Formats: sequence, structure tokens, C-alpha cells
Amino acid sequence: MAEINYAGEFIVSECILCTVGGLELDLTEQVASIAIFEDIFQNSITGNISFVDTNNLTANASIVGQEKLKLILVTPNADDRTDREMAINFSDTPLHVYQVATSVNINDRTKVFTLQFTTGEMVRNNNIRVAQAYEGEPAKEIITKVLRDPELLNSKKEFYYEETTNLFKFIAPNMRPFDFINKVGQRCLSKEYNFAPTFLFYETIKGYFFRTLDSMMDRKNPRMVFREVTPNEDVDNVGLNLTNILDYELLNSTDTLLNKRSGMYSSKLTLLDVYNKSYEVFEHDYLKEFANEIHADEFNNYGSSQAPIASEVADDYGSKISEYPDSKHYIQMIERDTVGGLLNPAYDGKSIDYTGTDLWLQKRRSRYAAIDGGISLRLKVNGNTTLQAGDLIGVILKNQTDAESSQDPYLTGRYIVRKLRHQFEKGAGQMKHTLHIECIRDTVQKPYPSSGVVASDGGNGKELVIPRGSADPGDVIF
Repeated sequence: MAEINYAGEFIVSECILCTVGGLELDLTEQVASIAIFEDIFQNSITGNISFVDTNNLTANASIVGQEKLKLILVTPNADDRTDREMAINFSDTPLHVYQVATSVNINDRTKVFTLQFTTGEMVRNNNIRVAQAYEGEPAKEIITKVLRDPELLNSKKEFYYEETTNLFKFIAPNMRPFDFINKVGQRCLSKEYNFAPTFLFYETIKGYFFRTLDSMMDRKNPRMVFREVTPNEDVDNVGLNLTNILDYELLNSTDTLLNKRSGMYSSKLTLLDVYNKSYEVFEHDYLKEFANEIHADEFNNYGSSQAPIASEVADDYGSKISEYPDSKHYIQMIERDTVGGLLNPAYDGKSIDYTGTDLWLQKRRSRYAAIDGGISLRLKVNGNTTLQAGDLIGVILKNQTDAESSQDPYLTGRYIVRKLRHQFEKGAGQMKHTLHIECIRDTVQKPYPSSGVVASDGGNGKELVIPRGSADPGDVIF
């Protein structure tokens, strides 16, 4: 395999389009661009591919949006193009084309057409439904069966999963397979991470994953560390250029009003037992629970796992931001013909019938709200085929002030890759692979101060009646 010459170099090792007419078109040399999208909150990857066409293939080869695409993309110094850990390989598990998106004429004899694609499992998911009973540990006995069953998703890809503490019995009520998996996953509690209820089921270029946010963040070392330096400052140092941040954007910082309404900081769950005429209330406190969870800065040199994205300062009423459980209120009402049945939620690891929301709802919603409302960056870096959604990365950004530290005290640190776009482009005599990364962080490098806000609410609090036909000296005659 040839040596890599520059950061972001790639090779289209194979690109074969299998048409509905039985043709296998080798379009390796006709590839103009490829984009592949990953997202930890999406069950399958998607993408698009554009070709330069001088033979009117869309008409002559009857390309209609029902084709399969065999695709292999590698970095030049990869030792084995079939190793899915190092290469993007969809030769044995082809991608499925579902739309002929655009066709643009360049001149009388040349045009560029674009195909939208996804994975075979997503196509299968839209064709069938699950209507049967499952029992056992969710990852091994339920999700794996749905994923591997030849009558269901029939996936042949790698499946990486985290074990749960649960033993469930579920009946899939005529649901799409992915919808059923998502429903099962939201009730699962982690075996390794203090019963964390943050499981996600998603796909990357490496396979399918069923794991918690805690699992993603529980890494001693990040997959890669990206630095804000001058791009390609050393043209001969490919390794350094692979870690340069070409561009970045702060997507959002903390929105405390939105976080309050979403239940991130605090919430209340009321369970109503109609049969036994009783109820029980559960309250969630973000600041109190923070230390019991795994966070992005669990192991690092740039921050503290005990630095939440909220200050512990008390407000004018003497309460912290997480001490208002009424900011988000959940109510569950169940009529269960069992004395004490609903309000006996202690999980003994043997029961297969209790899936009460008090075990997962508030913690899960709070953690997801911290992802949505936390610190989010969009990075553009030189591409490599090993990074994927769900990976932990390090980001070092410059301090924009003249402070003692050369690094930004709040934005520098470890991030989870939430979304990832692999962009492959042919042009200007160069094959260029770039990564567009949306990453999130649920801690800060330096804890927010909590000594207090000096200003307090004032005003005279007068009430004034508006008289009929009121006038003001500043009114204009019209």
C-alpha cells in the first residue's frame, strides 16, 4: 500500500453499482464526491455519492433508486483494506440506494448525478414490523435477536453492546424493528455504570452499537486530540496536520431557561396507583446526581469530572438551580391489581415485570438534556477512516484573552462525537477527505464560581390602573 502524502488523502478502492437490470457498473473512476453521515441518536447511517457521467448511465443503465452500492474507501497507508477498523468497507454488506437525488448537465456530453443511500437494515426496517414476545437480558436476548433474525433485520454487521442489569419480558405490538429496539433501550439500566439509563442504539461505519453515554465517556485516553493551530503549518508532518483544527464554531452554550423546562436541572415524577389509591413522588437533582455519573472529563488533564455545566450559586430565594423540582413534572398513572405492586420499585435483578419510569425516566431525560443544552462545537479537520460517532476526542482551543493559561478554560477538554460527516472530494488534482464533527461536552475544565450574584431584584412594586381615554404628554396628534 502506498504511503500517505498529505493529511486527508484517501483512495476509492472499490465503487461498484449493482443495478436492477443485473449490471455491475465499476464507477471507481467516475466518483466526484461522497458524504457519509453518522449520529448517535440515529439508528442507521446515511449518505450520498456523486458521479461524473459521460455515458448517460441513469437512462442507459436504468438507475432508478433501488440499486446496491459496494464501496471501499481507505487511507493510503492502511495495511488491510478489508479491516473495518481501519477502512470504510461496504463490499460484503452493500449500501442501498433509495433516491436519484439530482442530475446536473455540465455540457452536452457530461453531467453529474447524485444518489442517496443508506444501509440495508434501514431499508428492511421500513418494510417489516415486529409482532412477537421476547424475554431475557435486553442486549443479548432481545436486541441481538431482532438484529440477527433472518425474518427481521437480518444484519451481518458487527454488533458492539454493553450488558444491562435487566431481565425483561416484552411483546412487540406490530412495531418497526428500530422503534421496538429504541423502546426497549430506554428502559435498560447499565450493569457497569451505576444503573445508568442512558442506552442508545446507533450505527457507524464500523457496525451497530448499543451502549450508554457513560460507556462512551469512560475512556482513559481519547481517540484523537485536535488542536487549534495554523493549518498545515508543517507540510511534511502528516501526523501533525491530521490533528489540526481547520475551522470551528461554537454551536451553543448553556441555555438555563431551556434546560429548566427540559428537566435537566430538576424534575418531579408522581406515580399514581389507582387500584391501591396511593401515590409516590420522586425528585431528581442534577447537581446531587452529577458525581454518581460518568462524564466527559472522567479521566483527563484538562478538567474535573466534578465540574458540572451549572453553578451551585444560590438565587434570591436561597435555592440552587437544581432545587426546583416543579420546573418539570411527570405523572404516571397505572391500575395494577396487586397490593403495593406499583409502589414497590426496588429492583432485585430477578423480576422481569417491573419497568417503572422511576428507574430511568428522570435520569435519562436529564442526561440527554445535558447533551442538547451543554457545550457543543462543530469542528472541521482533516479526515481519517478510524474516527466514528460515539468516540471520545480531545479539543484544545486557544484562550482569546490575555489570561495566564494559553487554553480556553471552558471550551478546552474532552468531547463526545455526537454527529460526524465524512466528506470525500475529488478535485484540483487532489483526493481530499475532511471530517465535519459535531461534538458535545457535559462538564467544564474549570468549575463555575458560586460566590453569588451581587445584584438583587428591586423596584417599587406599584400597581396602577389604566384610565379610560388615557393620554400622555408625549402623544402625537394624528
